[in-house]
Amino acid sequence: MKTLRTLQCWLLSIFLLLSSAGAAGSVLGSSEGAMSPNVTSRSYGARLQETALGCYVADSLRAGTGAQLSIVCGGLLVQSLPGGTITAGDVQAVFGQDQPVRVVTIQAQTLFQVLEQAVSHARLGEDEQLDPESGADQFPQISGFSFVFDVSQLPGRRVREVVLEDGTVLERTDTRSFTLAVPEDMVDGTLGFSALEDAQGAAAGTLSGWLARHIQDQGQVRIPETGRITMLGAAHSLFEQFHMGALLPYVLLLVLLIRLPWLRRRWATVR
Repeated sequence: MKTLRTLQCWLLSIFLLLSSAGAAGSVLGSSEGAMSPNVTSRSYGARLQETALGCYVADSLRAGTGAQLSIVCGGLLVQSLPGGTITAGDVQAVFGQDQPVRVVTIQAQTLFQVLEQAVSHARLGEDEQLDPESGADQFPQISGFSFVFDVSQLPGRRVREVVLEDGTVLERTDTRSFTLAVPEDMVDGTLGFSALEDAQGAAAGTLSGWLARHIQDQGQVRIPETGRITMLGAAHSLFEQFHMGALLPYVLLLVLLIRLPWLRRRWATVR
């Protein structure tokens, strides 16, 4: 009897292994290019900055669960989605550990607290640039909203603005409720998000399941643009911090007006 049970266990293990191998090789869709969680043109990685892959995974949770907002911690993203054909195995490889997803109901105050915790580890180096060594698993990749934080401020006082996708600016005292899709480790205390530990919600699929479905629904993966998270306070971000891009035309006009008398005199002399 013991030998028979052992044989059954071996046969079941072989069956599951073969089934997993077949599933891993199934084609879900294709992409025009890879989406790396570690190296992008303006990123130190998903544990410290927003990435296209992070945006895409967060979008997949929001689309699949129907939640208004979603957050995925960057530490969960360890592998790129490749360019070309994407298989179920490629999706499984994205995550260091696949996790259940929960949809919780929160108010704006809780969202601000979660974001403060998520960016609390970021710090500046001696050169006043973002320190690559300050990356942390908690760093958020988001969908359904955008936010601005100032890395030069003390942790807990960094989030300056949160704006919903429809343009609504949230205040910390806003009492409206929102549904938020997050991985299990954001609500079970693993990553220290104490504001979510008492949040009411229910299990809703898994990270890899929603990502696979999102790719299947699109067929041809559309790589999202970044720009949902804006960091202020670093030396390279002073231009953005003082909104010089918007003021540049006015600065040029002012310079022209100041120089106009000199140009007139110069032109008269030449003539």
